[in-house]
Amino acid sequence: MPRGRYQKSDVSRERILAAATEVFSTRGYAGAGVDRLAERSGIAKTAIYYHFGNKEGLLAAVLERAATQWIEGIHAAASQGGDPLQRLDRALAGMRAMLEERPWIYKLFQILALEVAEEKPEIRATLRAILDKARGAIVAGIRDALGVEVPKAEQVASMMLSILDGISLGLQIDESISLDEAFGEMRRLVAFMVATRLNPQL
Repeated sequence: MPRGRYQKSDVSRERILAAATEVFSTRGYAGAGVDRLAERSGIAKTAIYYHFGNKEGLLAAVLERAATQWIEGIHAAASQGGDPLQRLDRALAGMRAMLEERPWIYKLFQILALEVAEEKPEIRATLRAILDKARGAIVAGIRDALGVEVPKAEQVASMMLSILDGISLGLQIDESISLDEAFGEMRRLVAFMVATRLNPQL
C-alpha cells in the first residue's frame, strides 16, 4: 500500500476512535450502533469493520486508548519530584485535571461497568485489567515518593480510585459539587491511610 494510503488509513482509524469514544460515553454500548458510529465519524461502515472487525473490537480499542491516556496521566503526576506531600498534591492535581479535561474517560468506564460488564466477560476482564494497571501506577508513585514499601498500599490505591469514581458520578448529577473540597478531603484521607500503615500506633 502506498504511503499516502497508509496515512489516510491512520486518519480514518483515529476519526472512528474519536467518534466512538463520544458515542459510547454518551449513549452507552447499546445505543452505539454501527450506523450511528459511521454517521458520527463520517466514515463508511466498511471502514469500521476493516479497522476493528466489529463493534466489540471497536469498543476494545476505545478502552485501550482511554486507559493509555488515563494511566499515563497517573504516571506523569506521580513521578515528579518533591517531598511526599508535594508529590501527593501533584498526583491529586493530575487526577483532577483528567477529571475536568477528560471527564469522558471516567464516564465511559462507569457506563460500561453498569451496562455491559456483566453480560460480556471479555469487557469485564478489560475493565479489570485497566483498574489493575491504574492501581499499580498509584502504588508505584507512593513507593517512589516515600522511598519505602507501604503495607497494603493497594488498598490506598483502590480507595483513591473509588473516590475518583464517586466524584465523577456525583458531578454528573450535581454540578454544584466543589472539587476543591472533594480533593481536599481525598488528600486528608490518603495522607491518613498512608501514615497509619507506616505507623500502626497512630
